[in-house]
Amino acid sequence: MRRPGAEGRDRRRLIAGILLAAGLSSRFGRQKLLERWRGEPLLRRAAHSFIEAGLSPVIAVISGDPLLAETLAGLPLSVETNPRPERGINSSIAIGVGALPRATPVALVGVADQPYLTAGAIGQLIKAFVPGKIVVPRYGDYRGNPVIFDRRFFAELMHLIEADRGGQVVVTAHPEAVIDVELPASMGRDIDRPEEWPTG
Repeated sequence: MRRPGAEGRDRRRLIAGILLAAGLSSRFGRQKLLERWRGEPLLRRAAHSFIEAGLSPVIAVISGDPLLAETLAGLPLSVETNPRPERGINSSIAIGVGALPRATPVALVGVADQPYLTAGAIGQLIKAFVPGKIVVPRYGDYRGNPVIFDRRFFAELMHLIEADRGGQVVVTAHPEAVIDVELPASMGRDIDRPEEWPTG
């Protein structure tokens, strides 16, 4: 007999996490993912959210900056390096998907610069997942990250060609497969410039 909540935990264990963290932070002026907020670097905070949400395995795709790897040291995740981060987010997505274990049925793909995104919010996305579908958070009037993809979309993620739109290209191409989940608008905020740095 299954214990209450066991089904949700089983589903969660089947979902991998790909944390995209290879951006060069050119608009920020320095590597923003190393900046500290609420006591820890932004990158480590994002990784903790993925891990605490129960995603497994978690794969972080970073640039060759050794400080990024050091920031993730000791966490239960694997690190993949994007040797050409200037090629944009699509190259990191391809590396992350390519690093998944062969039998991975589902993966959540997210970015590391959403400081307000919590493990609980990721859990809401996980709970909404249905095999064969795509789960997308909606922040007010727009869709954002992270996105959960069934493995049937992995090949498309590996061959994205539209620069900087990332997995949203796949979302747009398959409207019949999309499940929208409403999340607080603040959780969708990402950080591109120093003046956007969160203050609380």
